[in-house]
Amino acid sequence: MDDMRVDFLFTLYFIGRKVRGHYKQENKDLMLTAAILHLLQKKEYTLSELAKIMYSKLSSLSEKISELEQEGFIKKISKEGDEREQYLSLTTEGKKRIEKTLSVMRQYCLEFTNNLTQGELQTVTPLLKKMVA
Repeated sequence: MDDMRVDFLFTLYFIGRKVRGHYKQENKDLMLTAAILHLLQKKEYTLSELAKIMYSKLSSLSEKISELEQEGFIKKISKEGDEREQYLSLTTEGKKRIEKTLSVMRQYCLEFTNNLTQGELQTVTPLLKKMVA
């Protein structure tokens, strides 16, 4: 049973490397950019909240956030009544970028998962989400 768990863990690792390798171009981690923009599309987060959700070091993520801010994809905003805490929000350009990125990702996802049935995807997706909850 333990060997099966180890095999499962390595399988997840190899899947992650395959996906990341597909989106890593010119030393830019496009998957990281896409993940940040995808999360911000749904809700505004503070940098520390985003780091926690993404299992990332605050310093590493802060650097990427600065890049995305300079590129005009995100902006920092303060909520009324609490000027100290800054939230990250998508700009209009960021919304356009995530739509374009998600379109490309959807196509890759179709290719990547083409050997799985819809039922298998519906089974495995909640299980994987449960693992990172």
